Formats: sequence, C-alpha cells, structure tokens
Amino acid sequence: MTKKWFFLLCGGLFLVAGVAVAVWWIWFRAPYALADSPGIDVTVRAEKSRYPDVQETAEDVDTLVRVYIQRLEAGDSEGLVELAAPAYDGDLRAAADEFVREYGEAAGGHVDVTVLEGSVDYFNPIRVTYDKTGQQQELLLLKDEGHWWLGLGEGDPAAGKADE
Repeated sequence: MTKKWFFLLCGGLFLVAGVAVAVWWIWFRAPYALADSPGIDVTVRAEKSRYPDVQETAEDVDTLVRVYIQRLEAGDSEGLVELAAPAYDGDLRAAADEFVREYGEAAGGHVDVTVLEGSVDYFNPIRVTYDKTGQQQELLLLKDEGHWWLGLGEGDPAAGKADE
C-alpha cells in the first residue's frame, strides 16, 4: 500500500509541476528576447525627472529596446514586425523596412536610448541616438497586457485602454 501512495504522490507532483510550467510558458514568458548575434552596444537611461516612474519604465523597456536595436542592426524587418504593438496594423512590413533602411547601419555603433516622461503609464516616448551617424529617432512604446511593444505602422495606440 505504501508503493501505491508513493506513486500517486509522485504523479500528482509531476502533474502540478507540468501545469505550473505551462502557465509560466503561456502567460509570463516575455514575447521577445535578444538573439545570440549580432552583438550590440546600447545604453538605456531615464530622462532626469521628478517622477520615479520614469526610471522604473527605463528598466522595464530595457529588453525591448535592446531587441529593437539588435533587429535593426541585423536588418531583420520580420523581427521588427514581431515587436509591433497589438493595436497597430496596416503595412507593418513597410514601416519596418523603412526603419532598417534609415537606421540599420547606424545601429552597428554605440546607441544611447533616453526614456522620456510619458503622459500616461502605458505610453512612453523614447529618444534613440545613434553615435555612429549622429541620427536621432523618437519612438513611442506601448504597454499592453504586461509587456512593452513598439509603436510601428499605423493604428490607435489607445485602443482597448479607455476602460482602464
């Protein structure tokens, strides 16, 4: 009888562990990540502000910004499209191609990213400065369902936010 309880206990623990991994994989895993290459040189910092949430936002968007710069340098338009905010649509591929054409080469050098004060907590503008070419780019980042996304293409960034 002890073997039976042992196997039931082990089976139950295995089932609970499997469900926990599945829940994490579906709901908590970041939808984007840095690839192994190309290597990038990016500094992400918050604009000087009297509001502490600007620094918190800079920490939150760090991964997205690094993935964006890496995709630019690699010339990966499809990868940029995957970073687009869910409310955006239209010809995302054309917008991504334009970003690669205009900033792809510049992303190969050092890049400074400044997170600016946003008017609401789920929209945040950033300024991207490419040291290699001296170019600057202003982007809007949007937070949706716990993840930050890139404002790419056309769309209503406030879609679905009115009730919050």
